[in-house]
Amino acid sequence: MSLTRDSAPAAAGPAPDVVNLESGLWSAFTRARSEAAFLTGWLAILLNRIPSAEMAALLEADHAQGAFQPRAVVPDPRRDLAPLREIAERSLNSGRPASDSLEDGQTHLAYPVRLGEEPVAAVVVMVLGGADAAAVQAALRDIHWAAGWMAARQWERRAQEEAGARARAAVALDLVALLAEHRKPEPAAMALVNALQKVMGADQVSVGMLRGARSNPRVKLMAMSHAAWFRRRSAVAEGLETAMEECLDQGGAVAAPAPGSIDRAIAVAHRDYLRGSATTHILSVPLPDETGIAGVLTFERRASDRPFSEADLTMAETVAALVGPVLELKRRNRRWVAGRILDGTLHVLGILLGPRRLSWKLLALALIGLGVAAATVKAPFRVQAEAVLRGEVQRAAVAPFAGYIDAAPLRAGDPVAAGDLLARLDETDLRLEELRWRSEIDRLMAQSRDALAQYDRTQLALLEAQIEQARAQLRLTEARLARSRILAPIDGLIVSGDLSQRLGAPVQAGEVLFEVAPLDAFRIDIWLDERDLRFVTPGQAGRLVLTGDPGDGRPLRLSRITPVAEPREGINSFRLEAALVTDPDSGADELARLRPGMEGVVKIDVEDALLSWIWTRRLTDWVRRTLWVWMP
Repeated sequence: MSLTRDSAPAAAGPAPDVVNLESGLWSAFTRARSEAAFLTGWLAILLNRIPSAEMAALLEADHAQGAFQPRAVVPDPRRDLAPLREIAERSLNSGRPASDSLEDGQTHLAYPVRLGEEPVAAVVVMVLGGADAAAVQAALRDIHWAAGWMAARQWERRAQEEAGARARAAVALDLVALLAEHRKPEPAAMALVNALQKVMGADQVSVGMLRGARSNPRVKLMAMSHAAWFRRRSAVAEGLETAMEECLDQGGAVAAPAPGSIDRAIAVAHRDYLRGSATTHILSVPLPDETGIAGVLTFERRASDRPFSEADLTMAETVAALVGPVLELKRRNRRWVAGRILDGTLHVLGILLGPRRLSWKLLALALIGLGVAAATVKAPFRVQAEAVLRGEVQRAAVAPFAGYIDAAPLRAGDPVAAGDLLARLDETDLRLEELRWRSEIDRLMAQSRDALAQYDRTQLALLEAQIEQARAQLRLTEARLARSRILAPIDGLIVSGDLSQRLGAPVQAGEVLFEVAPLDAFRIDIWLDERDLRFVTPGQAGRLVLTGDPGDGRPLRLSRITPVAEPREGINSFRLEAALVTDPDSGADELARLRPGMEGVVKIDVEDALLSWIWTRRLTDWVRRTLWVWMP
């Protein structure tokens, strides 16, 4: 079915010469072997199907030049397209068809071809002769239907590019995984070139890495495919290194003979290498990393009919972009510590002396100033230690005898006065014991009177002794009854003891039930690290900051260094005693906020010393001790 609109009756059919022309155009279009032939055939068929069309041109975007270039012009490829420029640009900018009617009866028509919502990919510009509005609309419809060929061609090209990109990415990722299996750079490079020889279809693959100073780097051959060992001073190795350095100097791929995209690259060393070896085609691509170029990959082919194509170049560059950072990282990790320190130093100097990163420069100046101050400025040296606040005296209330708790009105934290009841033991058994001894005394007294009436002196003496013994037992029972009430020994605060949950529970004689400390006299127990013991002496001043009452701290003075050591948090510590120095005017108010058992931190003033020594004394002592231990 023909898309051409003709004024002839439908039953008449097309002329034989028209049919033969259209068949020839379709035959040339379907048999096109190049892209230019394909586009020319498509445009010729479109021009033939529009009766009023005199000329047509196909413009496509050239991303390299950033403009639209003519790809096909029918019927005369030499025709000047300058008069059609304005309408083509207008159609491209608007993304819609455009038409202009000229005074000579011609009509210029432009139709953009889009790929979905993306920018215009192609535009068809056509010259119509003697066409009215209906003919212009018919031409637009024919172009719209025919544009499907261009859209399908663009989608096919994009699908091929994406498929190629996925295939190259898969190969590159497999090679990266292969490199990850080796810890050292030499085995990793050998595995890489052996695998690339199959991937690229090359007869020889070599890799070289940069060596030497950054100002004058040199490429040194690291590995050659299927060559466990090679002479580094041989002509082949030196020729390869020279070709690699040529690629390094230009910072891009170099080949001899070169594909079209890199035909402008200088390949003098590559051609010299070809003349001195059996290789007929050679390709070198740089191995990039985050700092620039880390090395070069070189591929060789000996067959003269297998040159490196654009696809080979793209595959080589893709692989190099992924494996380059991995190889360079393995090479850097293999270096000695001195090399890493040198690189780190140069990197820091580059940051500090470069034109940017002002914050790093300010930080460096601050650190330098801090170091100078630490080496020249003296500051008070103070020894720090943990401390516990205790009462100056601490009295214990103990169980006078074994018994059971009957009452405990007070517990830890309650203030008490001397003589206050702290607890009471059960008196039931003692009352019965008292009653028993009183009854025993009355019975013995009655027997004593009977013996006196009978003048039995021997019996009377025995009974008097028993009466004295019973009276002694009674006095003991009464004394125990008096001591069943446990009273506060002094005025102060109960710092330990809570019998409110032990009513009715037994206690043993001598068991400590309560501890009472005064609230007007305190002692500070300090646990000092044995490494700082040499800096303190009795009489030194310091300050105490309590966890429960932080602030400026309270003054104190060391009163005693006791020879009592105790491991605390893995450190051997000695106990020191200190007394608070209170102000006579405000001493009572300050002491009112203190409680025995409060913990804090003590800093003892020693002397003025350099800041550098204060900050590094621990490290210095450790180094001295370690050297002394290891020295013979």
